[in-house]
Amino acid sequence: MLASFSYSQSATSVGSTEDDQQNISQLLQQIKDLQQQARQLQERVELLEARQKTVPASTAPGASAPPTPPPQTSTQTSTQVQVEATSEPSPDTATPSLPDMHDAHGIQWRGFAEVDYKALNQSGPETGTYGFVPGSAADFYTGDFDLFLTSSLTARTRVISEIDFEEGDAQSYKVDLRRLLLKIDLNDHLRISLGRFQTSIGYYNWAFRSASWLQTTADRPLVMEYSANGGVLPTQAVGISVTGTVPSGKLGLNYVAEYGSSDTIRPDINGDGLLNDENNGNAINVGFYLRPDYVAGLQLGGSFYHDHISHLQVDAITGVQLVQATDSERWKQSIVNGYAVYVSKGIEFLNEGFLIRHSPIQNSSLENSSPDESIFNTSAFYSQLSKKLGRVRPFVRYQYINASPRNVLYDDIGLRYGPSFGARFDLNDYLAFKAQLDNTSRRGLPDLSGLHFQVAATF
Repeated sequence: MLASFSYSQSATSVGSTEDDQQNISQLLQQIKDLQQQARQLQERVELLEARQKTVPASTAPGASAPPTPPPQTSTQTSTQVQVEATSEPSPDTATPSLPDMHDAHGIQWRGFAEVDYKALNQSGPETGTYGFVPGSAADFYTGDFDLFLTSSLTARTRVISEIDFEEGDAQSYKVDLRRLLLKIDLNDHLRISLGRFQTSIGYYNWAFRSASWLQTTADRPLVMEYSANGGVLPTQAVGISVTGTVPSGKLGLNYVAEYGSSDTIRPDINGDGLLNDENNGNAINVGFYLRPDYVAGLQLGGSFYHDHISHLQVDAITGVQLVQATDSERWKQSIVNGYAVYVSKGIEFLNEGFLIRHSPIQNSSLENSSPDESIFNTSAFYSQLSKKLGRVRPFVRYQYINASPRNVLYDDIGLRYGPSFGARFDLNDYLAFKAQLDNTSRRGLPDLSGLHFQVAATF
């Protein structure tokens, strides 16, 4: 009995020790898990506190834009603030804020959509864009469906992307990654963006993104149209964009510097079915602008862009390249821009001018030509004025572009000018209706008139 009792005590003691060790291990693991959760919560709190401190003071309009937001129209202010996720509306122009961007697992997003109807006064119009059928006198189309996504990695680093679903011919759709950027905001004087961005040529291209909701008019000025839809400017690139403020007191001086690559393919807008592949080299773009404190809503600026391009033509239907790359002429392309913008107290007054210069370089058949025959200067400008009256914003716009008839790069552009009239009506904070009447005079072609209706939405 003594032996049996002693054995039983010994076995119980051993089992108890093993249970204690197991319990201690579980408790240690739970402590580690709690410590990890505490660290994650602390990082989250620090990130939220940093956002609260930096967002109101931040002036960066977007991924590739200069660090101070452009003056906002009252119809776009609250939306663009959330879309860019960095800026604050001006007290003079702010409207009731939209709800916060949707949040899914730390990724904030917002969507934009549009439905359009366009009617022309002739059945031989410009080439079709955004789903408008070439050769038709009237047509419905859906234009752009745009998704904007952003996610903060740290207090100073975030990822921004903009995915666009654009309607093409025969109700086909293509996906375009308009922007994909890693943004690093070191301070007010140095903000770095790496990836695909909209170039900061002038004002309109970085002040108004893909979504039609953000702009007053139903479409973009021709000179500021995306190159994929016939516009003449290199609107997008992949590379690095650096922006920041320059200490200048009440002048509000800011800078932007960009270096990137783009392979612009621009369709001829005269409907001849040809695509122009510019085969761009690496480009540089430098710009400055002022936002003086003593004139609220005023912005004055300019930029200079330079790269090398080709004149490769491709059949849009067959995809056959009509000119071999080795035989293509290479050109120096320089673009000078200047603008004056005033947006305050419900008034929107946008003015921009451009000079696009092309001169031949090596392996060009025009290299030995006289300067008058081989160098082409294309001038363009637009002016847009609108005034907010309650929920209605009537507007007028005049645009002009003049390319030499001998300019083989812009032989489809020629001389085009004319006014647009219309109004935007905001039904609510999510839905807007636009009506626009256009008249365009064209060198060597009949005048083209059109009526454009658009319903733009954000969600």
